[in-house]
Amino acid sequence: MRQTIKAKHELRLYELKKAVNDFLEFTENLTLLQAVNEKAQEMAQAVDMLQQLLQQGSAANKLVKAINASEAVTLLDEIVDVDAVGELEAYMLSAAEGIEDAEVTQFLTEVMDKVERKYNLLLEKAHAYNALLKG
Repeated sequence: MRQTIKAKHELRLYELKKAVNDFLEFTENLTLLQAVNEKAQEMAQAVDMLQQLLQQGSAANKLVKAINASEAVTLLDEIVDVDAVGELEAYMLSAAEGIEDAEVTQFLTEVMDKVERKYNLLLEKAHAYNALLKG
């Protein structure tokens, strides 16, 4: 059974929203993760705007045009292109160099690995949605 265009968009946006919410929950109220949390909040707003467009019930061709013309798609593209985690990783690595306690260094590395995994999942879902838009 073929999925409708609307159903494909709904599914991809649902998956993206789930990854964004998971990342937001993970990074909430953590000072060093504030910058990446803010990017995820922007992404959540863009997804909400796109989900609202889907609920308007437009015909498939009008829906795709409206989505592609929306500010939310532009915002999503910009967020995906920003390397927010790379900046955080560089900061964490430089901070870890000054710490002599191996356990603390290991802890910082483990935290950074978790942040990267969650952020990469978020980016993967965003890229999947972008591919749907371009496909």
